[in-house]
Amino acid sequence: MDSGKSAPQLAAEATAAAALKAAEATKAAAKAAAEATAKAAAAAAGK
Repeated sequence: MDSGKSAPQLAAEATAAAALKAAEATKAAAKAAAEATAKAAAAAAGK
């Protein structure tokens, strides 16, 4: 059952993958917030 990788290496890869997913989710949330803010500002300016 030896995959040729040590437990610390596997853990580091799993942590890196989780961090990448979290960064992508954060970036998507920030983009959505920026778009919502821009829409709100445009609506306020149009009134």
